[in-house]
Amino acid sequence: MSEDLTESYKGSKPSFHNNWGLMFVLIFIFLFNLIFSVIAAFAAGGIYGVSFAETRNLLGNPDGTALAINISRVYHFISFVGAMLIPAWMFTVVNRTSLIREGGLNKPFQPRFLAMGLVSAGSSFVLVNWIDGFMRSIQWPQALQYYAQRLDSSRQEMANTLLDMQELNELWICLFLVAVLPAVIEELLFRGILQNIFNSTTGRIVRSIVLQALVFSVLHFSFYELPGIFMAGLAFGWLRAASGNTIYGMVAHFLFNATAVVLHYFSQANFRLTGVSDAYNQLHPGPVVALLALVPFVYSMIWFHRQIKNKQA
Repeated sequence: MSEDLTESYKGSKPSFHNNWGLMFVLIFIFLFNLIFSVIAAFAAGGIYGVSFAETRNLLGNPDGTALAINISRVYHFISFVGAMLIPAWMFTVVNRTSLIREGGLNKPFQPRFLAMGLVSAGSSFVLVNWIDGFMRSIQWPQALQYYAQRLDSSRQEMANTLLDMQELNELWICLFLVAVLPAVIEELLFRGILQNIFNSTTGRIVRSIVLQALVFSVLHFSFYELPGIFMAGLAFGWLRAASGNTIYGMVAHFLFNATAVVLHYFSQANFRLTGVSDAYNQLHPGPVVALLALVPFVYSMIWFHRQIKNKQA
């Protein structure tokens, strides 16, 4: 078990930080993804007085109406909380612990980790966007590209509906749904619980960081974005391992997602004024900009690694 986790539990060794605990979390994430996709559709339809069949149709084929947008947002909130937060909470009940302890939130706040977390988040945002563009530029085998595009188009359509923002108040709603919720819940689940489990089962900090980042990226269900999300998962994982606390990763994760949401908002506002689409939707850095961003990103990873070594010394 890693040093920071041992300190967090102060001698009360958790019994479920093992392969059984890993299976428990992954199985319930999968099951609750299915269960809460149905529950969320029923709930969203019930709130807006729409039948289950019509709700599913609006989710699968959004028509850009206010009804479709609102249903998408309610659906996203319920399904995300159900599929991610509830399995994490169930694990803490079985393991007789808490999300605060799993996430190391009981540790003292250290501004230096927040500062380096922001450096890694800002640089990784540029790198992830470049990797995404690079992945889409490759001529993949026809069968692979067909399924990758189908998955991507469905994911993109849902995101565009969720993030269809006409007024400023909708920006705050989307920031909560797309930046605040994932930042808090995903950091507690992946860099908290799963990284703790992998720390205990492998006994290797680097291996636990890589494994949680792999699960994190795969569960985003995007072929083109997988390498970039994996890299972001590594950055957040290294930050957690160095600091022992997920609060810094939450802030960095929020900054990463919030930047994308704000750029999307300004892109839509610009389209309404000029008719030019995607002007601010996301960064499309070239190789030179990506290389420049790689410098602070690598520096932050080296800095995190040194902090881990210092703790182990």
